[in-house]
Amino acid sequence: MNQNEWVGSMNNPIDIGVLEESALAMAQSTIQNVIDQSRISKSDLARRMEIGRSGVTRMLSGSHNLTVKTMARALAVCGHEVRFETVPILWNWQSVPQPSGGALPANVGSTTCIQVLAI
Repeated sequence: MNQNEWVGSMNNPIDIGVLEESALAMAQSTIQNVIDQSRISKSDLARRMEIGRSGVTRMLSGSHNLTVKTMARALAVCGHEVRFETVPILWNWQSVPQPSGGALPANVGSTTCIQVLAI
């Protein structure tokens, strides 16, 4: 069964691309938050990771397919580790009422959580 058949069998329209991009954005955001909490520069992060400064830029740009190993390394050099949590897909884009101001809540469409714990 290919990916599209699997998604269709769930009787719930799910856009796998959106889930992938959301997971990537959450991973990048997690790394950025740890950098900010650790109060280190991106240049210092690159030095600690033993990569070029451009590698850090690509990692946080949104156009780079971040690997789990790279994410783990980035967090580790900041004194953190990554832990993943799986949750059932709640495809709730259409079930969220539109607030009167027009802005949607920050968690609309969120599907997963990445916890970062200090070591």
